[in-house]
Amino acid sequence: MTLTTAEWASFRALIDEPVDHKELECQAYLIHAAGLLLPGDPSSIVAATEERNFFGRTDFIIAADILDDTNQNSRHAYIFELKAPQCHLFETVTANRCQPTRDFIAAENQLLHYYDEAVGNARFRQRMNIVDQDNIHIGGVIIGTLGRLLRGGGNLPAARTALRVREKYFYPNRKLRVLTWDRISDYVRP
Repeated sequence: MTLTTAEWASFRALIDEPVDHKELECQAYLIHAAGLLLPGDPSSIVAATEERNFFGRTDFIIAADILDDTNQNSRHAYIFELKAPQCHLFETVTANRCQPTRDFIAAENQLLHYYDEAVGNARFRQRMNIVDQDNIHIGGVIIGTLGRLLRGGGNLPAARTALRVREKYFYPNRKLRVLTWDRISDYVRP
């Protein structure tokens, strides 16, 4: 799905908004980034937003039929937690070390809880048309922008290291991804 130039400009304006958090407004554009958010060659793509569960509301779920290596289609769902493009990912702790911001940690925590709830919820699987609970996946966290990688600027290489360390040691098992809103914007640019 492609955005028109005008739609993309509206999306970009939401991302570039300097103060007001625009998470909910940006959420609507994510369906256009299905090719980035889903593996393989997805078809029959559907999205759900603000899906109510025991722990709160899952921000964004994208489900699709995905062709596997044996040429079989099966339904998969990927769960994403969103934070506004105006949020920062890291803040400085020492001259050479950064830590996740409260927003980033909250997003990781929410994502883990929402995923755990979805995997064990038969009604969720029924609504998403998922037969096998192994076909429910952690998608990731979408937060901030490259320009908001580190609150207050400073040692950007330290912030990149902080993200790389999390990606290396915390995320591989479930293939959790961290994407920035400008990455989404670049993908859907007409």
